[in-house]
Amino acid sequence: MERDLFIGLDIGTTAIKLLCLAQDGTIVFSDSLTHDLLTTNEGFAEESPDVWERHTYALFKTLVTALSPKDLASVKAIGVTGMVPTLIPLDAEYQPLGNSIQQQDNRAIVEVEQMQQDFDPEWVFEHTGSMVNSQHIGPKLIWLKKHKPNLFSQMRFILGSYDYIRYILSGSVAIERNWALESGMWDLRRGVWIDEILSYCSIDTTYLGEVKGSQDIVGSTTEIFHKMTGFPVGVKVVTGCADHIASAFSTGARSNGDLVLKLGGAGDVLFSVDELVTDRRLFIDYQCDGSNHYVLNGCTATSGSLLKWFKQEASLPEFETMDDEAVQIGPLSDGVIVLPYFMGEKTPLFDVHAKGVIYGLSLSHSRVHIYRAILEAVAYSFRHHVEVLKERGLEVNRVYITNGGSKSKLWRSILADVIGYDVSYIPNHPGSCLGGAIIAGMAVGLMDQSIIDVMLSNALYIPHDKNHHILYNKGYQRYRELYGQLKEMMRT
Repeated sequence: MERDLFIGLDIGTTAIKLLCLAQDGTIVFSDSLTHDLLTTNEGFAEESPDVWERHTYALFKTLVTALSPKDLASVKAIGVTGMVPTLIPLDAEYQPLGNSIQQQDNRAIVEVEQMQQDFDPEWVFEHTGSMVNSQHIGPKLIWLKKHKPNLFSQMRFILGSYDYIRYILSGSVAIERNWALESGMWDLRRGVWIDEILSYCSIDTTYLGEVKGSQDIVGSTTEIFHKMTGFPVGVKVVTGCADHIASAFSTGARSNGDLVLKLGGAGDVLFSVDELVTDRRLFIDYQCDGSNHYVLNGCTATSGSLLKWFKQEASLPEFETMDDEAVQIGPLSDGVIVLPYFMGEKTPLFDVHAKGVIYGLSLSHSRVHIYRAILEAVAYSFRHHVEVLKERGLEVNRVYITNGGSKSKLWRSILADVIGYDVSYIPNHPGSCLGGAIIAGMAVGLMDQSIIDVMLSNALYIPHDKNHHILYNKGYQRYRELYGQLKEMMRT
């Protein structure tokens, strides 16, 4: 039986993942290759675009081998997703001049603070929908000009992670509109680059590709790509989307009031809205369904990465064993509170000086108390975002949780109890690459978003415990008060 197939390719923080999806929602093929996050200096977070390119070729070679000739000929479109907003400086031939500067890179603290002084914050917020922060591209460009002037003088173009790999596939240069928006250089309401900010960063629009919507078709796979991989020439390449938006879309954040909580290396909070709503404490992105809808979102900088750090440094057993032990302790971890700001904090604090804290220890506590307190801390950070939504009068209707950390039954229940909502868990969700494949299918008119409901029919329902929620109300207030008491000390 003939079937149309669609590919999602995700350029993630720790791996590139490729997924091939059939029109009926069946996953035909899935594979990934890992890569390293390079942290050679304090505050640095870089990756190698050359490694991304090699791994992309390798994954497509494996796909070509795995699919039958008939299935290979049935691939109709490719959607590329990736972390955002990364910065790749390119020369006049679109060759990388060095590593990418990742979205969590925190080297440009001085440049962020200088830019905050040089621009009226109200003006920046009105135009961009966000405040100047360490994730923005502008401060990183200024840092490059100051600290790597030779590289900056050679730079002729800049692209993000998935924009660059899309260029490798199709030879077409474009910037997905969520990269543009999260760069801090794009006018949210007028849909144009902001000349004043570009000029401040010593670039102009010639450094930037045409801005495209998630479901725009930007080109087709090239003869060069075919020679490198054996993959057919002429398969449509779709703009794709920021990874967190694609993942949330394929997880359930499609209707007004849908909330997705992602327990990855960082913790993402994504809330779907039908109308433009902005808040200084949150990011905003475009929805990837082809509409004029939006996604309010936030990010706590350390989530799973904090657990991994603690596991390594405290020589913990496997997480499943720790969960079993932590269940015995109960809510509030016998008074231990963790502030999870081990890489500063993004939303809703926007505090690059924030520090990680483990508070309330006594000789009666064990490493299990700290472990559980870390789980609770990330849940508190998610609740902080939910409180911001409530303050804006936005109603949460459905809550989904996903990503690696959500495999923990204990963490799922803590999260539900802390935020005070029942949640749905998506087991074995493939992540952003699934969203990329669905976007590709929608872009060529061969799939609609109802396929997501079919694929989510096996979601697990986790009710929240009202008594635990009452206890966690007290813990959450202490969590907020602790940061308030230590905030000024953290800056010294």
